[in-house]
Amino acid sequence: MKISAAYPELLEIGLLEGLPVASRAAFLDACTLRFCNSETPLLTQHEPTTGCYLIARGRVVITYLDGDGNESMVHVAGPGEIVGEVEALSGSLCVASCTTMPDTTVLNCPVSVLMEYAQQPSVLRNLARILHERLIRDLENRSVEQFQTVEARLNNYLCVFSTADDPEIRVSQTQLATLLACSRQKVNRMLKDLRDAGVIDLSRGRIRVLDRTAVGCRRCAEEALLAPANDRRTG
Repeated sequence: MKISAAYPELLEIGLLEGLPVASRAAFLDACTLRFCNSETPLLTQHEPTTGCYLIARGRVVITYLDGDGNESMVHVAGPGEIVGEVEALSGSLCVASCTTMPDTTVLNCPVSVLMEYAQQPSVLRNLARILHERLIRDLENRSVEQFQTVEARLNNYLCVFSTADDPEIRVSQTQLATLLACSRQKVNRMLKDLRDAGVIDLSRGRIRVLDRTAVGCRRCAEEALLAPANDRRTG
């Protein structure tokens, strides 16, 4: 079965917006499907890449290692997101490492295919829009990290690492503690408070966001405002 038939939802990803359906399907079918049952490196910081990756199912963790050996988690990418396209198009070394979480399915898109489609104005605009959205996300995260309490920063990351469609986060408390620059014990107490308030559910190595509006970030507020309109369009 062709990839476009097996994963029809990927025909609607932002990268392909504005293209004819046949062109979208051809793009997906030119990729190689890769199933990752366990944590699998896709891109390695400071190394070249022969293509980019589209996430069909699961999550991909993006991490950055600084000159002192400190590793930070930059983002957790979910279904429909793309990683490595900037390096693939520019021929640059990877600026960060990308590793799948268990039970993740990705599409490997060769540089040649990406270059071919990037010549089309609609795809070029889509790539620029993706970069614009990342810039907004990074600026928002920086602002939260600088000016908000550790509780607000935790809420922000719970929003960034989950979506309304996929509310489960496979992030350890140790990773969160590193992101928040606080102790693991502090993270554990804050997560338990959120659990007791019915905002999240906790299990080993997983956090499930039950009430996105309760964590109070701008992203969740926008989702709540858009939900009625989306319901009217799909109803």
